[in-house]
Amino acid sequence: MKTYKIILLLMLTIMGQQVMAQSEVKKPKEAFELFFGTFVNNDEAALAKLNDYLKPTVDGQVAYQVNFKETSQEMINGSVENFLSAFPKTTAEGCKKEAEDYFRGMFDNFKKGKLTVKDVKVVPNEYVEGQKIAEVSYSVNFIVPSKLTSGPKGDLNKIKAEDLKKYLMQAAQDFKNADKTVTTDQKFTLYELKEGDKIYYWNGSPDEIVSNLTDFYFESFGANE
Repeated sequence: MKTYKIILLLMLTIMGQQVMAQSEVKKPKEAFELFFGTFVNNDEAALAKLNDYLKPTVDGQVAYQVNFKETSQEMINGSVENFLSAFPKTTAEGCKKEAEDYFRGMFDNFKKGKLTVKDVKVVPNEYVEGQKIAEVSYSVNFIVPSKLTSGPKGDLNKIKAEDLKKYLMQAAQDFKNADKTVTTDQKFTLYELKEGDKIYYWNGSPDEIVSNLTDFYFESFGANE
């Protein structure tokens, strides 16, 4: 009987050691902050830390290869082209730089969004047995213009370059002098990923963080009619 108790005690000790050995590399809050810093703030340091964190989960490869300058410029170029397409060709050609400055200011303010993680709940994943998920509740503050200059009035096909240029320069200044703080509450899910004795948290669609914030941000400022 005494031998049985010793064996049982040893088994429990080993099992306990195995459970204790499996540890979180980063808490869910820390992991989420890296995702946010990368995909919302476009922070190079956050990207480097995120890739370093996830490296063991992708066979030592780089999880996210992002050139923030290129992607940002591509977004600005697309927005400028779409915006100026509504105006006469000569007007559009004369206002390209001002349009770029306008959208750059708009997007830069978005990328300066400040994160506050309010709560993290780690619960069982109802779809995957033995796996947990971290439900992250957070808020984001953006600084936006309390009054945004109204666009040119009348038939857009008759708008002159000097009038459109004047509007764009003033609107860009509005974003530079943004004076109103707006806040939105959001939620995001991180999934537990086990690699050996380590636990990581990730989400295969981190761009959802951006898409969840975009509508709120662009609806938070409007023209001063």
